[in-house]
Amino acid sequence: METGTNKNLDHCTQEIVNSIQDDRKQASHGEFFFAKFLLSNNQERKSPIFVLSSKDNDNEDVIICKCTGQPAKTQYDIPVQLKKATCVRTNKIYTISRNQLLFKIPQTAASKEYNKIIEKLKQALNL
Repeated sequence: METGTNKNLDHCTQEIVNSIQDDRKQASHGEFFFAKFLLSNNQERKSPIFVLSSKDNDNEDVIICKCTGQPAKTQYDIPVQLKKATCVRTNKIYTISRNQLLFKIPQTAASKEYNKIIEKLKQALNL
């Protein structure tokens, strides 16, 4: 027999799952997520990512920039302050499934950081 506590826990768990699914569907340009994806050497990586594509662009996939907690290595690594100091690697661009987005990171880039990300992204892509 299921107790009231178990029912409440199941309900809370389902709310969290639904919230994560909604965040995945709504993931949009300028947001940070924690994601699981494969690098070019086929190593799986779990790390923060910066969303490049619009939520209206594609229901299944999302275009991202890789982020790292390592210090900047190139002119394309833009420091941002999330929960920890992070660099957005604007020259490391991937397409991943929205299902690979694990959860949304509540912090956002400051206006100055965001503008620098976009500027370096354009340079990296020769736009």
